[in-house]
Order: sequence, then structure tokens, then C-alpha cells
Amino acid sequence: MLLIKLDCAGKRYLEKRFTLEINKSDFILVSGDNGNGKTTLIQLILGFIHPDFGYVESKKIKIGYLPEKAMLPLFIKVLPYLETLAKIKKGKLDTDFILAFNLPIFKSIHELSKGNQQKLAIISTFLGNPDLIILDEPLSGLDLESTNVLKKYIEKKKGEGMSFMISTHQPDLFKDMASLHITL
Repeated sequence: MLLIKLDCAGKRYLEKRFTLEINKSDFILVSGDNGNGKTTLIQLILGFIHPDFGYVESKKIKIGYLPEKAMLPLFIKVLPYLETLAKIKKGKLDTDFILAFNLPIFKSIHELSKGNQQKLAIISTFLGNPDLIILDEPLSGLDLESTNVLKKYIEKKKGEGMSFMISTHQPDLFKDMASLHITL
């Protein structure tokens, strides 16, 4: 089932044009040097920017997005934050995922390490059972154990029909999962 289609979509400031289809259960890996268009591709898919050339066509889908630098409210405890987001996104907390990440749910967000803040941002991205998850540099601040927890969770969700796009400077960690690898 087609979720999003880009047909020669591009911006004036970038020489590249993107032609891409994202279907249910796809896993698209995006890698490449800085300045080569990874962020532009993501912004076109999300509708944050409109193409100067070509077009982007999308179904009415729910997208979970983790930006490279997530902004979290610092002076709220982790559990109330997640519970509030779950209500807003009309979803349920996956306690197994939270436990697997070993996230300290009774601390305030400002007390968390960079890695734990990244885990919280990742968990937040999955809330509401989106059709497509876009993760921009999701491994920032994560140790090897947390990276493996994330990979296992992605495999589980992909098996349930969720689609993924991951932009990373560490593509080797996800190559075995990708149905398409775009190098920019």
C-alpha cells in the first residue's frame, strides 16, 4: 500500500531530485555526507517544505518524527510526559519498550543524561501507532545495548506493518533491515 510518493521532487538550492515511493512495511535507510540533501528529503516527506520542482503525493497517514535534535520539556517528570503524549496521540504506552530502554520514569527530564533524553524522544516518536516513523540520527547518545533495543523494536513494528525511514551516518548498523538504501 502506497503511503508517500515523490516524483522528481526537489528544491532550487539542491541539485538532487528525489523520486521515491514509501509503502507499508518499507524500511528506507538514508545516508551520506552533510549537505547532500538528507534533511531536505525528510522535510519534503513531512510537508515542512514544498518542492520547487516535481511533486510529493501522500495519503492521510500518521507520521512519527524524531528530529536530529529533539526538544523536550525539561521541567516535567518522564512518566507524566509520556502519559500526556499518549493521550494527545490517542495511543497507549508500551511499557515493555520503556522497560527495555531502562528509562528512569520518575525523574524530571532535565535530570536525564543525553542518552536517556534520546531514549525518551524515541519512545515519544512511536506513540500513537504511526504508519510511518522517520528517525533522523536516532543513535545520537545511545550506547550499544540501547541501539540493540531500538533495532529489535523496529523489527517488531516493521513486522506489524509500520514503515520506517532512518537517516544516519552509521548505515552499517541498519543495512540488514533496509528494503532500500539511499546514499546521498
